[in-house]
Amino acid sequence: MSLALPFARGDLDALAMARERVDPLDLVRRGPDALTDLDVGDVTGVSVFLLDPVGAIGVRAIARTALPVRRAGARVRADSDTPFATIPRSDLPAARMVDRVEGAPGSLCLWHPGTEEALRLASLGQDAFLMGRTGDGIVHVGLVIEPLEEPDLSWVNLRWCGHLLGDDDSALALGAVTLVNWHRESLHCRVCGTRVETTSAGWTTTCPQCRTIEYPRQDPAVIMAVVDADDRVLMAHNAAWRPGFWSVLAGFVEGGEAPDRAVRREILEEVGIEVGDITYIGAQPWPFPRSLMLGFRARVVPGTLSVPRPDGVEIDRARFFSRAELGAAITSGEIEPPGPTAIARYMLEEWFGKPLPESPRRIDPLRRA
Repeated sequence: MSLALPFARGDLDALAMARERVDPLDLVRRGPDALTDLDVGDVTGVSVFLLDPVGAIGVRAIARTALPVRRAGARVRADSDTPFATIPRSDLPAARMVDRVEGAPGSLCLWHPGTEEALRLASLGQDAFLMGRTGDGIVHVGLVIEPLEEPDLSWVNLRWCGHLLGDDDSALALGAVTLVNWHRESLHCRVCGTRVETTSAGWTTTCPQCRTIEYPRQDPAVIMAVVDADDRVLMAHNAAWRPGFWSVLAGFVEGGEAPDRAVRREILEEVGIEVGDITYIGAQPWPFPRSLMLGFRARVVPGTLSVPRPDGVEIDRARFFSRAELGAAITSGEIEPPGPTAIARYMLEEWFGKPLPESPRRIDPLRRA
C-alpha cells in the first residue's frame, strides 16, 4: 500500500540534462532563454524560492493574518532528533492561538520574490540549485541566502511545517533542504581532502584536485509498527528524547543487511520481541540530515513472549497500546505522539483507523529551529 506522506508528494520533472549544462544563477538572470538550446520541452517561466545556509525555508501563509512564532522566553525545548517542538498553553497568548496555521496541506507556500528582487538576491546568494519543473511549466531554482526580512516572509524548519505545504512546494523544499544539508556536511573530498566544488547545478560535488565526483546520499533506515496478537501497537520512548515523547521503533540498516532483516534485528535488540510477518507499507525521505525511512508493519510471532523488554540503553520504556488506550494516553497528555511530518505518525494513524486525537501539548508547526 502507499501512504499519503508529507515528504513524498509532488511530481517534479528533474530536468536532469539541464543540470549538466545550465548555471542556476544564469537561469535566474536570463529566464527561459537560458534553456533555449536544450531539448527540455515547454518552459513557461523561472521562479526562485529561498533557503538559508542551515536549511530553513522561506514561507508565507495563505489566507491567514500572521505566521505563528515562538514567543520570546517561552518554556520550550526542541530536541534535534524529534519532529516538532511543544509549547505549553500558558506560553501562547490567546490571540496568537487563533491565528495559528492549522494542519491542512496548502496552508503555507514557498515565498517567491518577484523578478527584480530575485535578480538582486541572486547576486547575494551563497549557492543555487536547479530543482526542476512543475506541471505548470515553471522551472524552480532554490537560492541559498542569509535570512532577510520581508513582509509576510517567515524562515522555518521543514521538519516542523512540511505537512502544511502544497504538493509541489513540498517536493521542491524537500529536495532543496536535502542538498543544503548534504553540501554543508560534504565540504572536502573523501579521497584527497581537497575542498570540493559544487557542480551539476547543485546535484554533485567535484574535487578540483583528483576529480572525484560525489552525489547526494540517503542512508536507509527501517521504521516499524509492531502489532501483537491482540492488534495492539508497540510504542517506545528513546532515552535521548524529551519526557513524554513516544514513537514506534526505528533503526538504520547495517552494511550488507536487507531491510526485512534489519526490522527483525532492531526489534529484537531494542525490546526483545520476535516478529514473524513483515509488510512494507511506504517510504519517506527524511533530510535531517539524509535518511530514507522505510516503513514496515511487523506482527509478533504467535505464541512467543509479547511483553517488551527495553534494552535500557537506547530504549528505556516500551509498551503495547490498544486503540482506546493510545487515544486516552494522547488526550490526557501522558504521551506525545510523533509529529505530522513524520512517517511514524502516518503509520500509527493507518493502524488507528483515523487521525490521532489532538494532544493537550501545543505544537508550533512553524518553529524555525
